[in-house]
Amino acid sequence: MSMYFGDVSLCYTNSLAMALDSFGFDVRPEYLEALMVMGDGASIMKDDPRHPLVFFDNGEPDVSISNCLGILGFAWEEFFVEEPVADLAEVRDRLTCMLEKGPVVAGPLDMGLLTYNPNYQGLGGVDHFVCVLGLDGGRVHLHDPAGFPYMSIDFDDFAKAWQAQAISYRRGSFSMWGGFTRVREPEGEEVYREVSSIMRKRYEAGEAGVIRSYAEAIRHNGMSPQQKGIHQYFSFRLAAARSLYAARFLADHDPERAQIKERIASLFGQAHLDNLAEDNEALALTLEGIAELDDHFRELCVLSGGDRGKPRGAAPPRKASNPIRKGS
Repeated sequence: MSMYFGDVSLCYTNSLAMALDSFGFDVRPEYLEALMVMGDGASIMKDDPRHPLVFFDNGEPDVSISNCLGILGFAWEEFFVEEPVADLAEVRDRLTCMLEKGPVVAGPLDMGLLTYNPNYQGLGGVDHFVCVLGLDGGRVHLHDPAGFPYMSIDFDDFAKAWQAQAISYRRGSFSMWGGFTRVREPEGEEVYREVSSIMRKRYEAGEAGVIRSYAEAIRHNGMSPQQKGIHQYFSFRLAAARSLYAARFLADHDPERAQIKERIASLFGQAHLDNLAEDNEALALTLEGIAELDDHFRELCVLSGGDRGKPRGAAPPRKASNPIRKGS
C-alpha cells in the first residue's frame, strides 16, 4: 500500500493534530483521520433532480473530533452554543480559560469571513477548523491548516466566522475543544472495535444508494459548473485520501475491508481524471464501480455488527507501533 501525504482538505484533523502536539502528544494526522470515520458512503448536500450535490462521507467533523478523542483515551473540555448569542463575553471567557491550558481547536468556521485568506471572498459558506494559539489585545492568534501559520484576526471578526451560520451540519456556534489529557491508553484492538462500531452506526443511519444514483444523474444530465468545480478542487481527492487512510488503519485488523478501501481510493483518483476530461460517461462508470465496492464495504460493516477481524487460523496482524508518542 503506497501512502499519500500532501495537500488535502483535512482541516479538522490537522487542527486537532497541532493542538495535541502542543500538549506533548505526537499523533500522525492520517491516523487521526482514520479514527474520525469520515470517508464512508455518501450524503446528498443539495437535492437537485438534475444536478444534485453529493459529498462522499456520512459523518460530521465536529462530532467526529469528540469521537476520536474518546477512542484514544483522552479527557478534554468542550464548548458550543446552540442558541444565537448577543453577548460574546461568555464565549470569549471560555476561550480564554481553555487557552490557559494550551491551544484550542475551533470550528466549524465560515471560511468566507476569514479575511487573512486572500481567497476569502470566494469561500463563503465553506466550513473550516483552526488551531487557536492565543488571545490578547482583542486579537485571536492561530494556525490555519489551509496554509496560514501564525495568523491573527480581530476577535469580533473571528467570532462572525465562528458563528458558522451558513454551515448546515453545525450542532451550534463557537464549538471548541481544549484541555487535553490522556486518562487511559487503549490497545489497538479496542481502538479498532470502536472505529468499526462507528462505521456500522453511520452506515445504518445514513442514506443508501447515493453514489449509484449520482452516477445515473451524471450520465443523463451531465455536470453543472458547481459540481465540476467542487469535484475538481475538493471532493474526489479528499475522498481518495480518506479511503487510503482508512485502508492503512484497517490493514492491521481486517485485510478484506482494507483492500476494498484501497481500491475505492484508486477509483476516486480516476474519478478526478474523468472529471477533468469532462467525460461524463467514464465518470459515471467510475462512480458505479465505487458504489459497488462501497456497498460491499457497507455490508461487511453492518452485517458483521462492526466486529470484524482476522479469521481463525490466519496469521496474526503485523504489530503496529504506538500511534501516539508522548513528548518530554
